[in-house]
This record gives sequence, C-alpha cells and structure tokens, in this order.
Amino acid sequence: MTDAPDLALDPVPRRNRSLRGGGPLRGDDFVALAGFADVAGEATETGMRPGALRGAARGRDLDSLAHTLFLRIYPVIAVVVLATQIGTAWVNYTDAMRLYGERATLLATLTARAIGRPDWAANPKIYRPQVQALALDPAFRFARLTDAAGAPVMTIGETPRTRSWDTVQTVAELTVAGEPAPVGTLTLGLSTEALRGNAEKQALMALGASLILMMAFVLTLHANVRRHVLTPLKRLLAAMREVEHKRWVSVDLGGAARASNEIDVISSAFNRMVDGLRSGDEARTLLAQLERAHRDLEGANRLVMESIGYARRIQTSVLPDRLALSEAGVEVAVLWEPLHLVGGDYFWLEQFDDLSIVVVADCTGHGVPGAFITLIVATALDRILHERGLRSPAEILAALDGMVRTQLRQDGRGSDSDDGLDCGICLWNRADGTLRFAGAGLSLTAIGPGGAVRIKGGRRGIGYPRHGETMPDVADVTVPVEPGQVFYLMTDGICDQMGNPQGGGRRLLGHRGVTDILLDVRDRPLSAQVTALDDALTAYRGGEARRDDMTLVAFRPDPEAVRSAG
Repeated sequence: MTDAPDLALDPVPRRNRSLRGGGPLRGDDFVALAGFADVAGEATETGMRPGALRGAARGRDLDSLAHTLFLRIYPVIAVVVLATQIGTAWVNYTDAMRLYGERATLLATLTARAIGRPDWAANPKIYRPQVQALALDPAFRFARLTDAAGAPVMTIGETPRTRSWDTVQTVAELTVAGEPAPVGTLTLGLSTEALRGNAEKQALMALGASLILMMAFVLTLHANVRRHVLTPLKRLLAAMREVEHKRWVSVDLGGAARASNEIDVISSAFNRMVDGLRSGDEARTLLAQLERAHRDLEGANRLVMESIGYARRIQTSVLPDRLALSEAGVEVAVLWEPLHLVGGDYFWLEQFDDLSIVVVADCTGHGVPGAFITLIVATALDRILHERGLRSPAEILAALDGMVRTQLRQDGRGSDSDDGLDCGICLWNRADGTLRFAGAGLSLTAIGPGGAVRIKGGRRGIGYPRHGETMPDVADVTVPVEPGQVFYLMTDGICDQMGNPQGGGRRLLGHRGVTDILLDVRDRPLSAQVTALDDALTAYRGGEARRDDMTLVAFRPDPEAVRSAG
C-alpha cells in the first residue's frame, strides 16, 4: 500500500487526518474521507444526514434509481419501436397501392386495345363481353366506356359520383391505327378495401408485437439491472454501513472479480481499503517493503545500466577508426546508431597497401544479444584478413560463414542457436581502379552523375542452422567506378522506417525512399549527406519509434585515382 494520505479523497473539516492513524474515526469522518458523502442524495455541509448510509443499504435510494432509469429508457424504446413498425407498415401499404395501380392500368390498357376499332361506337354491344371480363377481378368496382366526344357508351358496376379514397381508378384511351386522336376512353376502378383491411390487420399485429417486444425488453433490463447493478451495490453499501461502525467487513464478490465490471473493481478497491484500515502496522510494513524493493530495483537498474554503458565502450572500441581509409584516398562517412546503448550492427574499415576494404554487417537481434554476435564477427574478420590473408569479398564471406557457424555450434554439435548475420563487403583497388563487391543479404547502392544503381548480393545470410548445408556460392561482382561516384553499404534498419508522411497512412520507407533522399543530397560532402539522411529519417518517422539498429557506410574513391586508372 501507499502512504495513508493517498487514500484520503477529500479533507475533513475540523479533523485534519488520514484514514490510518490519528485515533478512531466517526461515521461522518469516514464518509467524507472515502468520498461517499452523496450516496443517499441528501448531503449536509459536513457530510451525510444521520442514517442516510443505512437507508441506502436497505435499498430505498437504489430502487428510486432503478425506477428513474426505467422511466427514462422506456419512452425512448417505445417511440423507436413504434416508429419502426409504423414506417414498415407504411412502406408495405404504399407498395401494395402501387401494385394495385399497375394492375388496374394493365387491365384497362389490354381491354382498350381489344376494343379499339374504327366503328366500335356504332355497335358497342359486340365488345360488352370484353368489358364484362374485367368484373372477374375480385377487386373490380366499375368500368365505363365513353366515345370520342366523351358521351357514355357502356357502364358496368356502380360508378362513384366523386373520387373515392378506397378506389384506384385508371383511364386507358382507345386508339386506332391511322387515326390522329383516340376514338374513346375506358375508365376502370378497383376497390382497395381488402388492401385497407390487410393494412389494419398488419398495424394491429405490429402494435401487439411492439408491446410484447417492449415488455420483454423492460423485464429483461429490469432483471439484469437488479442482478448486476442493484444487488452488488446493496452489498457494497451494507459493507460500508458495517465499516461505519468500526466493523471491518469486506464485500462478498461471489467469486473472482471481473476487471470489466466497474462495480467489482470498486468493491475490490473497497476491500483493499478495509484491509488497510484493519491494520495500520501492516500498511506501514508494506510501505517499508515497497521502499526497500524500490531501492533494490534502483540499485539493480543502476548496475545493469553501468554494465551496458561499459559494454558500449567495449563495442565502440572494437569499431574501426572512421579515418582508417583516408591515406588510401577514400572519403568515408559513417552513420552508426544502435537501437539501444549497444547494438547488432557492425562495420569494418581497413587498408592493405593499395587495397581498401569496407564491411557492413547486420547481426541477429539488437541490444546486448546482437552486440555479442558483433564481437564474434569482429574476431572472425580479424583472423580472416590477417591470418588467412583473404582478399576476395566472396571468399571472405564464405570463410566468415564457416567461422560463425563453428563459434555458434551450428555445425551439428547440438547447439540450439538460430543466429546469424547479413553482410556486405567492398574491396577497392586503387592501383587498377576496380571495385569488387559481394553480399550475403545486403546490397550495394551506387549514386553517380547517371543516377542510382543497386547491386544486389545473395539472398541468404551468414550463419543460421542449415542442417549441414553450406552457404550458396557468392561470386565477386566488379562494379564500374566513375569519378565522383559514391557507394553506400547499409543495414535493414536504415530502410525499415515506419512513418505517416503527409497523413497518408502508415507505410514503410523502403530502399527506394532512402535512395531518393540520397539523390537529393548527392552534391553535398559525405558527412553532410549522412547528417541530412539522419534528419530525413527522423522527420519521416514523426511520432513512430525506431525499430532496429541503423548503420550506413558511405565511401567515395579519389576521383583522380579513378581517372588515372581509367
């Protein structure tokens, strides 16, 4: 537990003290300290009215709360359900009316076409069967035939004197081919009484279903509120009443407390507060233990940080001097930023007479595990270059693969190591002006007057268990060198920058994005290019955190040496 002042929510007038210590507490003191002054809804200036907590524990105020909730929720649910049912019924009714109209129009049009003859008005009795056939429709109300002058010729059924709202009427013209004007009209009326009756039945059924649905909802809501809200609150208030009388009881949660239930969380917090009140000495002891644990943790963290800081000094000392190739006429700039104090990225710069070697390695992981792999790589490179004297990038990669797998016991001696590295090696020969490259998982980027070129290495990295298989053969690639051309060896951490540029959504920068940045700054000195790249990557990430170590080695052979060799 923390200090007792942290438990006090509001100061108590006239008695400035915490829940723990300072003598016994009165009921109003406890209520004010615990923040329950408004539980009963009738607070006074100093706390609660006498007996308010006991009344709340007996459920009077909680029942009022439940009634208020139901009175406010029920009308909303009723209006929504009724509006939905009425809208559905209205849509159905209008659709049915539209279908009635279309049916009347179709019947009238077909009959008018059957009657339409030049001399039909001279002997209309011939066409009476066609008109009488309309009466076979169950909804038939009337049919009326008029001639071209509008005089009635034939009427079947009872024609309403005025337009009735329960009748659908439609008019079809009797047309004859070659005649410029209609030779008569047919008016048909269909009754919508059946439709209205069905609509009334649907309305009654919708009303009944709405009432049943609302009653079921209300009953379910009432039961669940009582079970999951009112009953736990009553238990909590009953326990509060006992605590008010200095009887340290806890709330029975009926099993494990659910973190998603706010009342369970409040009850658990109340139980912890009661436990603290029950024993002030226990709280003080717990606080002292917490302070000791904090001091121990702080000391352990200091030791770890000091160890990692010392490990950084060791790793930095293993890295080569960044001016190691200056005498060979090779301008070099390096960006090396571990994700933590130490990292799994490593680079090597060294000159052998007219040969200059540049190595960049991206080891498995980052932090301390990655730093251990870099030490193995540094030792292996030193033996390969000085003891074995290899000067071919591909041969160096093959030898490095064998030595790393041996050191990590990935050669079948029972190690469970799944580690390795990606590596790229460049060898610049100043005498003949040639640049050879070989890569295992890393590529070489060249930027010159003609643009950017990416020379890819092998897909497979160095190390990693391969069940007795050796690393696939990687051949040296001779890269054409132009005066002023700059070469970049970089690890995946440079390209794997996640950002949200111009609010277009989170996406990866990628190798193309890094190349575009380098193309924009290619006319600057190498050190300025590296600084500009670092600033651009930071701006691209925005609020996103870096996800990996970053290493980039940029080098530019002496243009005069390139011209003389060419």
